[in-house]
Order: sequence, then C-alpha cells, then structure tokens
Amino acid sequence: MQRRWLPLLAVAAVLTACGQTVDGTAVAGVPGLAEQFEPCSIPDDAIAATGLNPKTGSGWLEGISVKAWTACGWDGPTINSWYRFSVLFSIQFTLDEVRQNPAFQDFQDISLGGRPALEFGLEDMPIDEGCGTSFDTTEGVVMFTLRTFGTASPPGDPCELIRRHTAELSQYFPPSI
Repeated sequence: MQRRWLPLLAVAAVLTACGQTVDGTAVAGVPGLAEQFEPCSIPDDAIAATGLNPKTGSGWLEGISVKAWTACGWDGPTINSWYRFSVLFSIQFTLDEVRQNPAFQDFQDISLGGRPALEFGLEDMPIDEGCGTSFDTTEGVVMFTLRTFGTASPPGDPCELIRRHTAELSQYFPPSI
C-alpha cells in the first residue's frame, strides 16, 4: 500500500470511531446522506486554480465506508507533490464535535474566507507535517486536512497552506450558519 493512503485510512478509523451507523432509506424532503454535500463535486478548474492536482480527486478508498461523512482529496502540485489535501463533509456532526475529537489538538479559532473556523493539529502527526481546519455550514460541518507524505521535510507550512486552500474553496460549500 502506498504511504499516502495510510493517513486517509487513519482519518477513516478516527471518524468511524466518532460516527454511528445510519440505517434506513432516504425519504424525499428529509435530509439524509443521499442528499449530503459531495466534496468531489467541486469543479476540476477550481481545484486546479488552487494549485492542487484535480486528477487525484477521489472519495473513500475502495472497501472503506464511513456513512456519516462524504470525502474527497487531492494531491498537491503535479510536480514535486509533497502533501494531500482532503475534504470531509457531514450532516451529522458539528464544529463543537470536531473540537471534542481526541484525534485533534491545539485548537485555534480563526476566520477563513469570512467564515468563523477552527484550526487544529493532528494527533498522529507533528504540526509541521499536518494540519486541519473546519467550519459549520447551514447543512453540516466541513473538515479539511493537509497531510505531508514522503520522508523529506515539507518545503512549506502545512497550516498556512491549508488556510489558503480552504479560503480558496470555501465558496463551493454550503453557506455559514
């Protein structure tokens, strides 16, 4: 398995631990996972405009299902990519629940693209190798993570980069509360 998929599996495990199974059938007019915002619906040209590689977008790995979250992620620039930027969306959770998740630490309240947001470190990575941001929307919570891969030291600050990508893409998400 490629090393870059390990962080995605770690995120899936953490979110599965926080989530709960949702049974039943979607009913027209009732919010449900079938109607949940899909991060992979962000246009490729918008992804490319951020410097991310739109050809690497994908949801959960085959065989992985986290019913409470939709997911998509993109590698950094095509040449010398050193990180993966992932987006998760859930109608079941809130920003307060992200703050309570033990997989995240060192929380800071910030503003991203005019939205109140939360920035945090990832428990399984040093702050200079990974960072996360999250904000509430009228339809649920969106969470972004940026994780480095490879063995070389990152050539940039992951938190600065995730703030930039999050602000650039925030217009594609449901409005703030």
